[in-house]
Amino acid sequence: RFARDGDKRTPVPLPEGVACYAVAATTGLAAGGLNDRLIGDGLVTVDSALGRHKDPALALAFLPHRQWIGCGMNHFDLLDRVEVYERIALWLAP
Repeated sequence: RFARDGDKRTPVPLPEGVACYAVAATTGLAAGGLNDRLIGDGLVTVDSALGRHKDPALALAFLPHRQWIGCGMNHFDLLDRVEVYERIALWLAP
């Protein structure tokens, strides 16, 4: 998300003309709860996984329909859960 120029970090936006997607997970049974903000998937918070930031200049602008949150799963579940692959397949389908 950032390019380094010495000690300075410069935000790097999503590339133009490229369809960008984001997948996140939460150990909570539903998205949007306290679990998302504190625990997320056990490694990364949902906001971080989706490129959200309090400062809009540092946020990544994933379109809402190109974001997905898997509930009741942890970070490593993203590697082999059927729901994740189904979402990716849906996005990549013509």
